[in-house]
Amino acid sequence: MKKWIIIGAVLVVLGGLAGSGYLLLGRLGGSADDEMLLDQSAMDVGGVPVAVELGEISSVMVLDAVVEAEPGESVKARNGGTVTHLWVAEGAEVEEGAPILNVRVPDEGAPPEDGGEESSAPATTEITLYAPASGTVSGLDDVLVGDVLEPGAAAAKVAPDAFRAVAAIPANDLYRFYEDPEDIMLKIDRGPPADVCEFLSLGAGDGAGEDAGGEAGGEGGGGGGSELVCSVSSDLQVFDGVQGKLSVATGGAENVLVVPVTSVRGTSEEGEVVLVADDGSEEVREVRLGVSDGSFVEVSDGLSVGDMIMDPVPLDPRFDVPGAEDTEEDLVEGEG
Repeated sequence: MKKWIIIGAVLVVLGGLAGSGYLLLGRLGGSADDEMLLDQSAMDVGGVPVAVELGEISSVMVLDAVVEAEPGESVKARNGGTVTHLWVAEGAEVEEGAPILNVRVPDEGAPPEDGGEESSAPATTEITLYAPASGTVSGLDDVLVGDVLEPGAAAAKVAPDAFRAVAAIPANDLYRFYEDPEDIMLKIDRGPPADVCEFLSLGAGDGAGEDAGGEAGGEGGGGGGSELVCSVSSDLQVFDGVQGKLSVATGGAENVLVVPVTSVRGTSEEGEVVLVADDGSEEVREVRLGVSDGSFVEVSDGLSVGDMIMDPVPLDPRFDVPGAEDTEEDLVEGEG
């Protein structure tokens, strides 16, 4: 009885292997026909022809943000010098151009102070350092008359009573910024209604926005992202460190050709589609791309209204390699 059970089990296993033989041949070195069958099956993703149409598209991103006090501008002693006079005290409110402190520096172009040729005392001159902006003075509590400042040292800082919102952006999401955003709204978590946040900059981040939403850039950020910074409206009551979200309009277009992003290889500037002719034949067509909202993308060149393209687009055979998506864990298990 046990003998027949073992034979039956062997037959079931052999039948299963025969049913998936093309897969084994493809991985273990089958014939050319078998490999072609595998390539064709990889390309077959169930796409159907869809028509290219005119439409409207708007790209909007929602980003985690953190509010920070404006850092202000430094009052720098470009040539260094010795502090001789303080015009204001710590915490003073000043206007741009107001005097902050005086420093005495060597005057290389002047004769010695007593006029003697053999005098070793160098001639000096006193200069005034002014506020580079309007705001509150800070840093002067550590500065005393007689202190010596190194060249380029910041003697104080002047910061306005204002705030900025900082949002971390994963590097790959920068492709969705087609120009400097003009329409930004800031909503504070459990705070007042949303208000306009005026764009300041978009560039390499210093990690200041990492507190918003936990990790900088979210999933896949990899720490290599950038930061979007905008100026919080004075009408919006905020505090240093509060968190919220930015709704950022990164681009838009009306009466343009739009196609599903799944029908295009590539999503920024250039891409490829598979054009389907009336007789059913297919042709790979290069296209120029514009604004994308994540679901649809603008095609600015390469297609016309009514053209039929495959959606989803077949996988690029140069990247559709057996085993390319195997994880390291799968490979370790396979070795066992």
